[in-house]
Amino acid sequence: MPRFLATLWLLASLSACNLARDYQRPGLPAPQHWRNLAPSQADGKVDPHWWQAFGIAELDRLIPEALAHNYDLAAARQRVAQARAQAKIAGAPLLPTVSTSGIFTDRLGHDSDQQNQSGWVEVAYEVDLWGANRARRDSGTALLHSQTFARDALRLVLMAEVAQRFFDLLALAEQQRIARDFLNNLAATLTIVQARFKAGAASQIEVAQQRTELATARANLNLLDQQRIVAENALAILLGKPPQFAAVRADAWHRLRLPEPANVQPASLLERRPDLRQTEMALVAAAADITVARAAFYPSLQLRLEPLLTSAPPTSLIMTTAAALTQPIFQGGRLTGALARTQARNAELVETYRQTLLTAWQEAEDAAATRHHSGLRLAALALAVDQAKVAYRLSQERYRVGLIDYQTLLNTQRSLLTAENGQVQARLDVLVATAQLYKALGGGWSEQAADKNE
Repeated sequence: MPRFLATLWLLASLSACNLARDYQRPGLPAPQHWRNLAPSQADGKVDPHWWQAFGIAELDRLIPEALAHNYDLAAARQRVAQARAQAKIAGAPLLPTVSTSGIFTDRLGHDSDQQNQSGWVEVAYEVDLWGANRARRDSGTALLHSQTFARDALRLVLMAEVAQRFFDLLALAEQQRIARDFLNNLAATLTIVQARFKAGAASQIEVAQQRTELATARANLNLLDQQRIVAENALAILLGKPPQFAAVRADAWHRLRLPEPANVQPASLLERRPDLRQTEMALVAAAADITVARAAFYPSLQLRLEPLLTSAPPTSLIMTTAAALTQPIFQGGRLTGALARTQARNAELVETYRQTLLTAWQEAEDAAATRHHSGLRLAALALAVDQAKVAYRLSQERYRVGLIDYQTLLNTQRSLLTAENGQVQARLDVLVATAQLYKALGGGWSEQAADKNE
């Protein structure tokens, strides 16, 4: 027994031979700055509760509700649990296995009965000579981290999606208000046109044209009702609820603030975005798989200890030790194929990581550009709406007394509707782009905070 333990210690010390290579993050030159975010805000920190910056209590309630009840996110949590169990399985070969069994026999004869009992314990251990078992453990751990980061990335996507659906719903409610006001204006104008027709100052064509405008406005309002129902259903699904009506306060659209996200350095997205960390952990796992494939070319050593205890006279304890050394000689290309496959998989994930990083920078640039230019458009449309209201009011008064023709009135009322809807769309674009920018900058995510909340 002491000799076996000494041999075990000696052979286990040989496991210091490790074929694994040090992991190196793939390089890719990072932009020095963003084009549409103020440099003075560089190195800022994104608030993990960024949605509160919009200043709407309804949104503050909806996002935590979605995080608690969304089924896609719940499924992602179960994938993390599966990966955790798989990581535990992957690390098991680093420990010895112990099993036990026994036999009971009862012999009946003319002179006497004889009972024999025997049992043994088997201890087996594979010496990790080349680091293959450690690599399997590291691969399982990396895949666990990858699934954890995938869950966190889905959380960020869900937050931004809930915010966007909420903004869509508020914008549709505002467009409905505009459509109803416009419908009332058209009805008032129709009264004027009909009065002028009775007085002989307007033609039947003008009456028919105004009725056409009124019917078209009603149809547009019906379309907005349909779009709002679809938006409510989409928001309900994100909250883990069946499609249902979602009430919003009438003044919520105008109470929305337009926050300014903190700027961060482009290179820092490597640590701020869980989707990048997810891809990198898959790459780490692939690198560990290469070590496993390399180790398969080298000998493997199995140690076995079997103490046998028997009750048959005389009672005895028999200790059996064994060591099996296996060296692959010819595998028909299986080993070389496995190594080539893992190397190609690793090379694929390197390119995937680089593409994911480029996409992350693009998402931030796109969101910042959309937010910046939509803000400029919003400012211009605010002036356009003010002037369109003045033009419509003046044209309606002048048409009443016959100073302008009907076509001028028609153009001004259409311009007012276009300007007001354009203003709503521009503000919606700013809001959605802001939410997307928060997401693109990592949404205040950090690996340490994610570990605490797990």
